[in-house]
This record gives sequence, C-alpha cells and structure tokens, in this order.
Amino acid sequence: MNLITFDNIIKDPISYVSDIHLHGFQDVADGDNVFKNIQPRDANDEFAVYCRELFNGYKVAFNFVRKSPEGQKEPNFIHTDEMMGDLTCILYLNEESPNADGTTIYDNDEKPIFTMYSKFNRMIAFSSVLPHSRNIFENFGQGEDARLVQVVFLKAK
Repeated sequence: MNLITFDNIIKDPISYVSDIHLHGFQDVADGDNVFKNIQPRDANDEFAVYCRELFNGYKVAFNFVRKSPEGQKEPNFIHTDEMMGDLTCILYLNEESPNADGTTIYDNDEKPIFTMYSKFNRMIAFSSVLPHSRNIFENFGQGEDARLVQVVFLKAK
C-alpha cells in the first residue's frame, strides 16, 4: 500500500476556506448515485496545483470540495475511486472536527488496515484502487461547521 500525508498544504488556509464558503455547492448525478453538496474547482486551484507538482507525471482528472453535514445521505461508504483516476488526494478543511474524523483504508475484504485522522490543512494521498471511507459514517456539523474536504483525482499522463 502506498500512502502519504503532509500537513500545512495551503499557504493561507483560513482565507482559502472562506473563499470556498462564498461559492455554492450543488448535487451532482453520476448514474444512479447523487453526490450531494459538491463544489467543482478547476485544475489551477491551489490544492490541485500542489498535487500536480507533488506527483509529477499526473494531471488533474477532477477537483472538487464536498460539504457533508451531519445526517447527509451519501451514495456509498466503503468504496474505491479507480473510475475517477489513479491517485486520490484528500485535503481536510475543518479548523475543528471530532477526534474520529478522517479516512480509513481497507483491504479487499473490507477490514480496516490504516486510519488517518483529520487535521486542518492536512492532505492524505493514496492509490485510487484502495477501498476507503470517511471515519464518521453520519458526517458531522451543520452550515459552515459541516465536514469539509477537498478531493483531487489525478490520472497518469
């Protein structure tokens, strides 16, 4: 399993998150699934550029922020992102979050093998074929305190 994590990714994370909250979120249909509260971002956004520079030889396939308030129904829990790209990069954007928040990586039998806990401005990156989930099934918070993550999918050039 290849997995990396770095802290302090965004130069001014408080302003970065404030800018995110200025823009709306929308539901995005993908076949039978509906991904709620998504804010598409472009490939030149600060986090996308960071990921692209860190993983030379990859391009941004999709970049978005997801706001997930407590109780929001999600289309899946344990899942892979292999249909989205080769690498998944997740940036945690809550200044304060429950201690359990983060991402769990599983083996092919859906047994947990690694748990990362969120921290404001922390990134976790891993192969998109790895089964994973958020740590808190029901999400958390409301409004600007809801779970907030940015996801960048990278594809090999």
